[in-house]
Amino acid sequence: MRPGIRLLPLVCALACAAQQVSEHTIASSRPPRRWVTTVQTGFADTFQLTLGGVFGDGPAWQNRVSTGIANLVRPGDLLSIHGWNTFDAPSRENNTIAGLSWRAPAWRRGAQSLSLGSGLQYWNFPSVLWGTTDWLIPGNLVYSARVGALPVTVTGDSWTLLASRLPKGSLLHTQAWVEHPLLRSDPVRITFRHGPAHTYSWNFYGTEGHRVVRYQTAVVLAWKDTQVEAGWRQQWGLQRRIPDNRYWHFSISRTFMR
Repeated sequence: MRPGIRLLPLVCALACAAQQVSEHTIASSRPPRRWVTTVQTGFADTFQLTLGGVFGDGPAWQNRVSTGIANLVRPGDLLSIHGWNTFDAPSRENNTIAGLSWRAPAWRRGAQSLSLGSGLQYWNFPSVLWGTTDWLIPGNLVYSARVGALPVTVTGDSWTLLASRLPKGSLLHTQAWVEHPLLRSDPVRITFRHGPAHTYSWNFYGTEGHRVVRYQTAVVLAWKDTQVEAGWRQQWGLQRRIPDNRYWHFSISRTFMR
C-alpha cells in the first residue's frame, strides 16, 4: 500500500476532529437562547396618541405584556409578541394594541451602538374619532452613545398603515433621552431621564406635517428584575386643534428570564 493511501484515513480523522472542535468553539461562544417575559401595569393621565390627540377623561389604567426569545438568530436579537391595553376609568372604554416584532443589533463601535427592528401590529381604537381598527408595519431604530459620562439614547419609531377605516399614511416619532444616575448600589439603581420628542405625519389618519413637540422626564427605580417609573411631560401642539397639555404616568414592571 502506498504511503499516501495509508495516511488518508488519519488526515480525514484529523480534519473531522478539527471541524468538531471549531463548531463546538463557535457554539460555546454564542449566548444561549432565553425566554424573556415582561409584565407591566400602571396608571396614566389619559389615553394620548403620538399624533397629540387626547381621548377619554382619565385616569387610564394601562397594562402591557411581552414575551419572546432572545439570541434567536444572532447574539442580542429578540423575537417577541406583545399586547397593550389602556382602560379609561370614567367611560370604561378599552383601546388595545397587539403585535409581533423582531429587533437585532446592527452596528457597534466603542460606546456607540445601533439596533433595528420591525414587525406587524394590530390597533383597535374605539375611542379615536368614530373608531378604527388598523393593521400596520412598525419600524424601530435605537442609537446609544455616551456624552462624557452620561448615556444618551435616540429612538425613531415609525408606523405605516396597511389597512384602516381612516386615511392611510405614515408616522414618525423621534425621542432623545439623557440619563443621570442618582443612585448606584447593588441591587438598587435610581436614574433620572429627560429629553425632547417630536412627531411628524404623512397623511396618517388624514394628518400632515409637524404635529407636536414634547419634553419628557422620568425617574426610574430598578431593583433586581423589577422597575418602577414615574414620569411627566409637557406637550406643545404645532397645529390648530392640537392641545398644549401636561401628561403624567406611573408604572411598575417585572422581567422574567429562563
